[in-house]
Formats: sequence, structure tokens, C-alpha cells
Amino acid sequence: MNWTEFEGKITPLVKQALDALQRTHSDERFYAFSLYTDSSAMTIAVAGSSLEALDLKVQKEDEEDREDSVSYFKWATSEWVYEGWRRDLFKNACKELREDSERTDISTFREGLYSAMARVLSSLRETGFFQSFLATEPILFVSVTDDNAAEELEDRTACRLNSLDVYEEFSSRYEA
Repeated sequence: MNWTEFEGKITPLVKQALDALQRTHSDERFYAFSLYTDSSAMTIAVAGSSLEALDLKVQKEDEEDREDSVSYFKWATSEWVYEGWRRDLFKNACKELREDSERTDISTFREGLYSAMARVLSSLRETGFFQSFLATEPILFVSVTDDNAAEELEDRTACRLNSLDVYEEFSSRYEA
């Protein structure tokens, strides 16, 4: 896979998805955005979460379970209200990932995809894309669903994509 070319294809799609998210929920304060894939590296999708969406999600929990669930709901992209936002935009990109001939070396292919997703988020941050959102500095990271290595990938990419202060807060997200 030519990852540079792939990044060029998905960057405008990510922007389009996030622009739509912002337009639809312009009154919400977004604290995090992620690009994520599955453990087989066959998909790419956008996820975002706001303080307002998090609060609604937490309020739906039984009162006795709320405190234990807050960190999980706050940081697990699969629990975010805006997980898979505008998934339809990425149909062709997902097809390209599924059909690429370099998938035979899945470890290398996965790492290539993770790096490409991180570079897309980095380029958006560098160009000031997130300044128009109601957040001072949203946390950015790459994630993978259904994989035990998700937390390590999230930490690694969050370290690269965020300021030290933001990263340190993020890296302790599941500590009691």
C-alpha cells in the first residue's frame, strides 16, 4: 500500500466527517477525536466525543455503576456517541484496505495503517483544523477495536499527537 497516497485520499474524508460532526453538534464541547480500525486493518472510521454526549451516556447508567463506568465511557471509542461518524464516507477506503495485496504481512500492514492515521490527525492539528471546535485542545489518538493492543496503540499515538500535559492526563485515564 502506498500509505502517502492513502493519506491523501482519507484526509479530506476525515475533514468532511468532522466538519459534519461540528455542524450537527456545534453547541457541544468536544474533548477527543480518534481514527480507528479493526484488528484485521480492514476498516477506517472517525470517532469523536463531547462532554455533553458523555454526560448523557453516563446518566443512562444505573446509579450504582456510574462511577466505575465514567473512565470507560470517556475514553473507549466504541462507547462514544459519535463513534463511526459518517462511516459512509470511508466505504472506498475500507474496500482498498480489504483488497490490498500487501495484507499478507498483516503486522507490517497494520503498522502502516496506524502510522497513516496518526499522520492524518497530526496534519489536521498542525493546520489548526481543531481550533474551530468548542474545545481548547482536544485529545487525538488512533485506536483499534477488538484488540488487546488497543491501549498501547492509543498511548503511543496520543504521545505523538498531543502536548505533554494532555498526554499525561490521557495516559492515566484508567487509573483509579
